[in-house]
Amino acid sequence: MAKYLFFADCVRDHKLDFLGISETGRRDFSQFLLNRISGGVDFTWISLPPRGRSGGVLLGVRDETMEVLASLAGGFFIKLHVRNKADNFTWYLVVVYGAIQDVYKAEFLRELVNMAKDNPYPIPIGGDFNLLIFTHEKSRGRFDEHWQFLFNIVIDSLDLKEVTMLGRQFTWSNSLPKPTYEKLDRVLMDTDW
Repeated sequence: MAKYLFFADCVRDHKLDFLGISETGRRDFSQFLLNRISGGVDFTWISLPPRGRSGGVLLGVRDETMEVLASLAGGFFIKLHVRNKADNFTWYLVVVYGAIQDVYKAEFLRELVNMAKDNPYPIPIGGDFNLLIFTHEKSRGRFDEHWQFLFNIVIDSLDLKEVTMLGRQFTWSNSLPKPTYEKLDRVLMDTDW
């Protein structure tokens, strides 16, 4: 309940034009719940159910300021083609929830490349990638350089740049007595943006 109130406060206080949530864990959203999340502001919402018990994505844009021209949902992402009503700026907006299990990580990276390559409009991609870019993005424990290497190749091949996160170093923690911290959530933008 508190997280929905937090989202509603952010929409109202910061006049958000879009809101993307990864790892929703929900198969569907009632209109009542969507109205709670947006604080009663009219949004167009698209959701992607979780795979098993984890994952799920919810992406919405404010009806007053944005028009959804098209939408596409993959196994790990939602992609909206949107137009800003004030200046007709047209772009893509993507929210992802990357594979947790190693067996699906290659599929996620392939899908990311296919979704983001050769776009005629600028594109930000945000969410929980469940992959690290640098070794210092994990506080302790095992580190698989294979997935780091492949993720960096994808980022470079799509000419993406990371938006710098302020205020914290990590975005996830296990809840053990001696926790491990990781940076799994990020926003990447193409250079056109």
